[in-house]
Amino acid sequence: MDAYDELLERLKDIDLIGQIGGLMGWDQEVLMPPKAAALRAEQLAWISKTGHQKLTDPRVGELLTELESRDGLNDEQSANIRLARESYDKATKLPTEFVEEMAKHRSISQISWTEARAKDDFSIFRDDLEKAIDIARRKADYLGYNELRYDALLDLYETGLSVARVDPLFAGLRENVAPLIKEVNESGVRPDMSWVENNTWERSGQESLSQAISEAIGFDFSAGRRDASTHPFCGGANPDDVRWTTRYDETDPFGSLYGSMHETGHGTYEQGRRRDLDFQPAGEANGLGVHESQSRLWENQVGRSREFCEWALPLWQKCFPENMAGVTAEQLWQAVNLVEPSLIRVEADEATYNVHIMIRYELEKRLIAGDIEVDDLPDAWDDMYEEYLGIRAPNRSLGVLQDIHWSMGAFGYFPTYTLGNLYAAQLLAAARKDLPDHDEQMKSGEFEPLLAWMREHVHQRGSILEPADLIEEATGSPPSPDAFVEYLRDKVERLYGVTA
Repeated sequence: MDAYDELLERLKDIDLIGQIGGLMGWDQEVLMPPKAAALRAEQLAWISKTGHQKLTDPRVGELLTELESRDGLNDEQSANIRLARESYDKATKLPTEFVEEMAKHRSISQISWTEARAKDDFSIFRDDLEKAIDIARRKADYLGYNELRYDALLDLYETGLSVARVDPLFAGLRENVAPLIKEVNESGVRPDMSWVENNTWERSGQESLSQAISEAIGFDFSAGRRDASTHPFCGGANPDDVRWTTRYDETDPFGSLYGSMHETGHGTYEQGRRRDLDFQPAGEANGLGVHESQSRLWENQVGRSREFCEWALPLWQKCFPENMAGVTAEQLWQAVNLVEPSLIRVEADEATYNVHIMIRYELEKRLIAGDIEVDDLPDAWDDMYEEYLGIRAPNRSLGVLQDIHWSMGAFGYFPTYTLGNLYAAQLLAAARKDLPDHDEQMKSGEFEPLLAWMREHVHQRGSILEPADLIEEATGSPPSPDAFVEYLRDKVERLYGVTA
């Protein structure tokens, strides 16, 4: 067998094992009975161990060495070899028993986090979190780094990401966005939220609204499904099987809708990948920053636009006829763009959202460096919220326990959300040049042209290029916060009449 064909065959086996693990992870969050927790931890540990053993087989290294000296490879073949080499080199640094330990602890930790959050009791999760931090540090040590342990973890979620790159990014956003937030707060302008706050929003109506809008955007429910979970996520196995979740609160209809639009963005990316590159690294989504660009695009750039609100108003009225009586598209647009400090990251407005990420990023740096102890983390979280946003959580569930990420051992993940915001604004600005009727299309619910543009320039490009190169190819410019800052300033000026 040709060396390249043999490599693809081995990569397919590894990918299939990962797909099975993904489905078991989805089941754990959505359907699994509570008593199955210990068994599921064993199952997922075995899945991780088996995939790791296949990836670190010396034969994979031999094939890569042979293929790296081969001439005449096309872009997809070169990308598969480059990406497989990156995965192989990282995997061979991690002992199999460590990979098994990570997977088992991740499963157990997610369950203790879910219980701790439901009972508002940090102590239930405390020991598992401490172990998750220890595992993350050991992982960084195995992988290696130049200066900071945290750099090794950041690079896992976005190739080339480091503290040296993220620190100035957040500094620039603070410089540009903090004055905007201050101007809004001092303006005294606040949209009428009484029609939202004084009504009960039945779950059945929220489900109908989420389903209708996800379908309209272009998510294919014959190749996917929607469910409820403690923390919204998108998972599944393959473009033919993409599963996302949201959560419902009958006092707040926006959380479920915009959570659904966020996960729909992830889902359309997964469903839009090239089918001729199934089971190949080159066909996979391109890093978490790019993935987040697709979710934030539909959630915010589209979903919180004036034009979208005009189109969506009849759907709101159909799902909540009494609550929406007399509510205009203008009122809806103002309400979904309320700018004010809030406790929950996934429900934060676009102006303050990156502050939530900044807080988590700063805490993660300190946790991984050993500059803060686990017992001090809940208060440190609350102190930073008070410092940056002027608010404190009344309990742990709305504070340090709100996100699933640390229970998954996903230290280094959070900054990709901010990258996603920046990429989304840059991509939409580029798409608008090719779609001069974009605003009218949004107003009439014609989402296919924008989705098709993303298919061509993002989804179908897979991981053939590095993330930053993909953004530059799609937009004509290297990644930059400029488009996001301009977008935010324009929106805030239209909504609140303030400039900064």
